[in-house]
Amino acid sequence: MDWTTSRRALAAAFALAATTFLADAATAQAPIEWRFFTYFPVNDKPAQLNRAFAEDVLKATNGRLKITVFAAGELPYRAPDVVKAVATNQVQMGDVAVGFAAGDVPELNVFSMPFLCTSYDQFHRALPATAPVVDKVLLDRFKVRVAIHWTMPPQNLWLNRAVANLDEIKGLKVRTWNPEQVEMLRLLNAASVSITSAEVIPALERKVIDGAITSALSASDWKAFDIVKNGYMLNITMGHQVTMVNEEQLQKLPGDVRQALLAKAAEWGPRYRQMSESGDKEARGILAANGVALREPTAADMDRARTLMRPMWDSWAQKYGDVGRDLLAKSIAGCAG
Repeated sequence: MDWTTSRRALAAAFALAATTFLADAATAQAPIEWRFFTYFPVNDKPAQLNRAFAEDVLKATNGRLKITVFAAGELPYRAPDVVKAVATNQVQMGDVAVGFAAGDVPELNVFSMPFLCTSYDQFHRALPATAPVVDKVLLDRFKVRVAIHWTMPPQNLWLNRAVANLDEIKGLKVRTWNPEQVEMLRLLNAASVSITSAEVIPALERKVIDGAITSALSASDWKAFDIVKNGYMLNITMGHQVTMVNEEQLQKLPGDVRQALLAKAAEWGPRYRQMSESGDKEARGILAANGVALREPTAADMDRARTLMRPMWDSWAQKYGDVGRDLLAKSIAGCAG
């Protein structure tokens, strides 16, 4: 081999080595990309917090895990689809109210029992005992891991007329979003209507419904105060939310990336509570400032509501066997404390 040929061979070898190095470097630097679906509208506070969580994970993993958050309408899913979308790896993360997921896991819907758990403190007292049960069912059945448990603010009645007591709910048509709310309204001699969050305001405008069950936070985000001027603050239930991760995809992450993600989930749990509580307080102020009358129920009406609903709790627990009975007992113990 002459000098010229040798030099060309050496140059080619260097070029190949450089190309391989650059390709390996690019591969090492390319982030793992995940999709996170939230059923909340893009500007709602939970959707905003989900995006902030994703940004924090990106920083904590030095850019190695990039989670893109998609809000309602940005992917072809609705709230009841979230569990299966995560389980089948259509998205790697998702959040959903357990009430919306009742079609998939009805036995986990204990916090949707009307008037069982009606405050943040009650919910968080009950959670340490109930969360492991929820986690096990979702992992065993759907291979999804719960990363964060949190709760939306108390669910209340937002109506186009003033209501002073439980008897005045009779005959009203109210938007509901889980089977327990449907049964509650039946027991109160009212009618339930099932529509999506996006349809609530148009339905109120057209007077297709007389009101809706949701939180003050959602009512404010939807600017419901332009139409609805009455809030009956029954604190019917807390809106139990779970943020889920596809377990197979979680295990595929490099160990340090996986640990960083789970650590951030643990760190952000209290932030979701803070967002929810401060958002509820702020939202009630906004609603009141915009002419919505917030009427508190009497202690007698609350006692009456619990007594009226208690057979529903027991029936629900019996229907869902050991899991249902276990969750109800643990919830009563925590929420009654």
